Amino acid sequence: MDTTNFDDIRNEWIEEGQGHVFNWFDKLSNEEKLNFENDIRKVNVKEVNKDYKNVLQDRDEQKIMKYEHFENVLTLNKIKEEEKRKFETIGYELISKGEIGILLLAGGQATRLGTTFPKGFYDVGLPSKKSLFQIQAERIYRLQQLVSERFNEYDQEIKPIQWYIMTSEATHSETIKFFENKNYFGLKKNAFFFFSQSMIPCITPEGKIINESGSKLSLSPNGNGGLFKALSTSGAIDDMRKKGIKYISQYCVDNILINMADPIFMGYMHDQSADCGAKVVSKSDPKEPVGVMALNGQGKPFVLEYSEIDEQSKFKKDENGQLVFNYAHICINAFSFEFLDRIAKNHLDQLKYHVAYKKIPSADSISGVRQTPSSPNGWKLEKFIFDVFPLSKKMVCLEIERSKEFSPLKNCGGLNLPDSPETCLRDISNLCKGFIENAGGKIDNSNSTICEVSPLISLNGENLKNIVYNKTFILPIEINQNK
Repeated sequence: MDTTNFDDIRNEWIEEGQGHVFNWFDKLSNEEKLNFENDIRKVNVKEVNKDYKNVLQDRDEQKIMKYEHFENVLTLNKIKEEEKRKFETIGYELISKGEIGILLLAGGQATRLGTTFPKGFYDVGLPSKKSLFQIQAERIYRLQQLVSERFNEYDQEIKPIQWYIMTSEATHSETIKFFENKNYFGLKKNAFFFFSQSMIPCITPEGKIINESGSKLSLSPNGNGGLFKALSTSGAIDDMRKKGIKYISQYCVDNILINMADPIFMGYMHDQSADCGAKVVSKSDPKEPVGVMALNGQGKPFVLEYSEIDEQSKFKKDENGQLVFNYAHICINAFSFEFLDRIAKNHLDQLKYHVAYKKIPSADSISGVRQTPSSPNGWKLEKFIFDVFPLSKKMVCLEIERSKEFSPLKNCGGLNLPDSPETCLRDISNLCKGFIENAGGKIDNSNSTICEVSPLISLNGENLKNIVYNKTFILPIEINQNK
């Protein structure tokens, strides 16, 4: 803990031109002063000023961007079965040796969903009422069973799949308590490593740190690209090294269809000796507002953001009629441990902040009372996870089917919006219906479209034939260990 004299810290802030944050300090109660001091001690004011200057410099240096299409993409449904089995076997073997860990980005609150709890707590309306966290935990549990079936020597009690969960200040304590109260959903407690990403101040376009109120700074998470520093400062990197992990499979908490530590993807990455990998999906439309994989002017992979691509390139097609800039990045990535370690040791300063101009609650200039602005008034600075891609020695991408592996939860229900509880429930139900039908079962959806197959029974449709063959299931239905 920082034990620097608070008066010295205050003087440093004044010298750095940020002394305005103390405008209301002398009128605060003792408790408010302690809380405010806690906020101040979290912030390296010199670093904030440096970051602001770098953002301005980056903006001044922006030129017409040069980019080309990214070719190193393998399409999952076009892989020969023999090759798919090869990658899958490699992936399962890596898991059996304890060499694959899972990294979850879970710092977001479900505010856009109309709640304030961590998004991983959310129940989209399945018959079981399972949360996103529970669905993901049960998929890991089943994956370990499948590894045991392939490798008799594998013992999930001794080498459980390690699950690294990055939270934020707003979600950290609640997330840990949630897993504790649920007894980690049957997984081993020592398989978990919780750590929190950094918070940084919101600033005005002139570089002044914003007070949310007279007794509180306006702080926000530093983006998913803050992961790399957090891995280092939390000790997660050292934990991975100690446990012999060679690859990390990363995803975001809101994807209800996530294929956890997909053995095919991890095996493909290992087979190609790649240090960086990403799952991608084909764009649904040339105007779909997503970032796409591309090569920069130096021939390095990067994510070309929707705002950066010119109109002609958005619609450009190859000789087969496919969009040239077609592969959308969906934040399902994989990294070698060597790559993560190298980034944490040598390249953190190369990851630049991106600016989001937002409506940021701020203190009234006289009373210090929190006020919500009617229009954007400040900057939130964020680092993006994909900004490490150009630093890879070799990057590969695997194109997956959106309907089977990607359905994010972002928007509130009842408004006919995409990426909502309704679309997530639809997509996971369709996936489970496909499992049943492929195993010889029949679906009667005359009354409902809701269908659930517990991950504890089947991860990707396996192990269902004896349960569903030649049977008709009237929806809604939940197939679990008791049915």
